[in-house]
Amino acid sequence: MSADVVDALLRGVKDFTKRHVHALAIDEAHRIPPEVLSGFAELGLFGLTLPPEFGGAGLTALDATRVITTIAQADRSVATTIGLHLGLGTRGLVAWGTPAQHERWLPSLASGEVIAAFATTEPGAGSDLSALQCLAVANGAGQFTVNGNKIYVTNGGLASLLTITAATPGLGGAARGTSLFLVDPKTKGVLRQPEEHKLGLRGSSTTAFVFDETVLPPDALLGEPGQGTAYLHHVLSWGRLLLSAGCVGTATAALEATLLHVHARKQFHRALIKQEVVQQQLARAAAIKYAMSALVAHAAASEDDHAALARLTTSAKVFCSDGAVELADLAIQLHGGAGYIEDTGVAVMLRDARVTRIFEGANDVLLTHAGLMELTEPQPGKPDALDGAVEQRRQKILTESPGVRALNRKVEQHALGKAVVWRDAARAALAQARTPLEAAAAALVRDEAIALAARPALDAPAVTTLTASLLEGVFP
Repeated sequence: MSADVVDALLRGVKDFTKRHVHALAIDEAHRIPPEVLSGFAELGLFGLTLPPEFGGAGLTALDATRVITTIAQADRSVATTIGLHLGLGTRGLVAWGTPAQHERWLPSLASGEVIAAFATTEPGAGSDLSALQCLAVANGAGQFTVNGNKIYVTNGGLASLLTITAATPGLGGAARGTSLFLVDPKTKGVLRQPEEHKLGLRGSSTTAFVFDETVLPPDALLGEPGQGTAYLHHVLSWGRLLLSAGCVGTATAALEATLLHVHARKQFHRALIKQEVVQQQLARAAAIKYAMSALVAHAAASEDDHAALARLTTSAKVFCSDGAVELADLAIQLHGGAGYIEDTGVAVMLRDARVTRIFEGANDVLLTHAGLMELTEPQPGKPDALDGAVEQRRQKILTESPGVRALNRKVEQHALGKAVVWRDAARAALAQARTPLEAAAAALVRDEAIALAARPALDAPAVTTLTASLLEGVFP
């Protein structure tokens, strides 16, 4: 699709959201009006990344992130609904579906007639996918019997197609393998649970599902049996990419609202924007927002390199979700008491953003994982202070704990992971900068990334003492 066509689409999305998407009304009603979803379906948004031969637009990942960012500037519940459909909901089907599965599902998914959801999380398995208890057993007729529970399923109340993960021990030769299945929620034995009551994203649908002796036909299996874990990495990469794009939208909206307020609001006989402390806070916020956008674009450009996409979307998910929460919180702070009042429209931004640090991989888990990956498979560096600071932290871990002992130092891995995330954000910002203003934003993020990488850990003896007391239930 040409750049002119994508730009025209973005203009149409902006116009539609301005006229029809009202975040506070959606939040209060705990639902997205059907006419909003149908309007976006008419614009073709449910088929943005789906193949053109099935009615989709076939957009690149980069163009899709631009659309999701634009929607999220108006309302995060709507952006989450569409982004989940395009990422987690349909990516596995696009990548590994058979021709028959494509023919059956993709046209209605592209039109918006069918909305997709992805069900992985369980009561005992959140970020730890190895703990899945939902079990699919093959029977003699080539069918599969599924039993188990899935919780926190985004789009769960709207979905007419679920992609689920289930443990399939022995299937495909994998003793502890998992597999992906396409499930019609109307199938006998699939029990959709009531909507959850949430802190934010109240307009999006979140439900649980119970699978009680649910019999699935042979063609419900998605891809090769026993390969679900490998498939999940790619599906989650797309989910995290579009989630990150939504975070850019939240950060942009929060910063724009704050700038309008600080120019109009006077304190101590001058506008807030004239206060030096406020200026510094907003300068840093603008730099963080710029780096968020750059990192999402950099990750999206790697869509054909699955390994790079997985690594960069991990960094993007952490950096952008943290950034969105920080900028939404700053918006409330600089709005003063008005920011705490829902009618101002900034409080809902923070409530909606908060869960992004939890779902699609909790940030602390992802940081530890990013640190472990850097420890064992370091990315090629440049001879500069930024990569040097990260490598110095890495070498310190290896020196203090040679060999396999380094793999058990989770706290240090977590700290290294944060340095890696900020390095990736700074690198993306520096590479994208074309103007003096962008270069200044990139330099600010680079300098903070260097300082963060060099920051010493907490005093170990003090942490050990406090941890021991907390384990015994004794509080300082």
